[in-house]
Amino acid sequence: MKPKTAHNKGKQFESWCAAQIEEMGLGAARREIGSGSGKKKGDIFANIPFLLECKNHKRLQIWDSINQAKEQARIGNSDPDKWALIIREPRSTTENPNAYAVIDYHEFLKLLKKDSEPLIKEPDRNMRWKLERLKQVIQEVIKEL
Repeated sequence: MKPKTAHNKGKQFESWCAAQIEEMGLGAARREIGSGSGKKKGDIFANIPFLLECKNHKRLQIWDSINQAKEQARIGNSDPDKWALIIREPRSTTENPNAYAVIDYHEFLKLLKKDSEPLIKEPDRNMRWKLERLKQVIQEVIKEL
């Protein structure tokens, strides 16, 4: 494959990844022009807590790619553990590719824990007292009606 064609293939996958972030309702996302050079690191600029490095290769050097993502996160991200390597499966179509994310295992566990936390927490003692008092006042009002 010609270098210019390979470069365009990478850009196309990065654009697809950015579009997927927007479609999931995670805010605006775009390809980072000149990613890796200068202050801006990562291939996708988005309002998510992970630095994203996208790879669209037939033969991927996985450890080199992981090291690149980790190094980019260390240099350009507030949290060096929050990196993600997005890999396109080469056997899938370019219009609707199968893509996979590789992240640090501990960050994965944190995401699972955050997802399993209840959306409504038990009220604290003070709030519980106020709610009980409100319930009593409502019952008194109902009796008077």
